[in-house]
Amino acid sequence: MREKLQHDIDLLRAELAKINSAEGFETQIQALHAAIDRLEKDADIEQDGEVTDQLNEAVTNFEIDHPIIHGLLRNVIKSLGDLGI
Repeated sequence: MREKLQHDIDLLRAELAKINSAEGFETQIQALHAAIDRLEKDADIEQDGEVTDQLNEAVTNFEIDHPIIHGLLRNVIKSLGDLGI
């Protein structure tokens, strides 16, 4: 299950790298990268709902302007849920 989460994270990072201009999303992109970094590093992430809160907020922020990122974020959140996080 963690392999799927890592795969989803890798896809999300690749898609974020494709954004040519931050288009006013600088703060959200930085927060999203920070949340992803915590997911990849923190072994006790299950105890911390802050990361999932950040991801849920990012879903809303990217929904209209970046639908691919929105979908990838949904996949990451689903993977976290499947892991009980």
